[in-house]
Amino acid sequence: MSKSAASHTTLGPVPSRDAPEIRSVRDLRRAQIIRAARELVADGGLPALTFAALEERLSFTRGVITYHFRNRDEIVDAVLDSALEEIERARLISVAERLSSGEKVAAAIRATVRGFLDHPEASRVLLSFWARVPGDARATEVSARLTAQWRGQCARLLRRGQQDGAFDPEVAVEPMAALMVGVVIGIATQHVFEPGAIDAEAAIDVAVASVLARLER
Repeated sequence: MSKSAASHTTLGPVPSRDAPEIRSVRDLRRAQIIRAARELVADGGLPALTFAALEERLSFTRGVITYHFRNRDEIVDAVLDSALEEIERARLISVAERLSSGEKVAAAIRATVRGFLDHPEASRVLLSFWARVPGDARATEVSARLTAQWRGQCARLLRRGQQDGAFDPEVAVEPMAALMVGVVIGIATQHVFEPGAIDAEAAIDVAVASVLARLER
């Protein structure tokens, strides 16, 4: 973890707080292609992302698209990175030293779920990608790496809480970290699959209370 990332608590990689800066025509074209590709994936899943569909949405030709991205796989990777960065940027939390270990766990869960809920297009992109698991080796590899990273960051939070005496030392850290990640993904995916079907805020409250009830002495 980088020095800048170490000063924050998140359940995923920590990108810049600011949106990518457009510095050149090349940056602009790449951003336009990624924007159009994201819309296609969010609306119709990964199968909807084709060069023909991109040409229909953009004001330039396939040759311009392939100048910036050699093939569809590169576009898919860029779309995934864009969605992840948007959610991570939205849910980045600065955890002040005055917060207790319990407050840090609660803040991490809340901010992670809200990162998904507040960015529905990015969430649909991620879900479209995850839907390719396990048949798609690339999707499987990226998804496994991402969830492993989230679990690792949760586990570090839990171990710090045990070390400072706030959490029950008998709690098994790895299973609890897996539960925290599962809670976040579970609430977020239900909200995306069935908009309005659940009270997401109430679900977050119950999730936080349940996790803390098991953790705290």
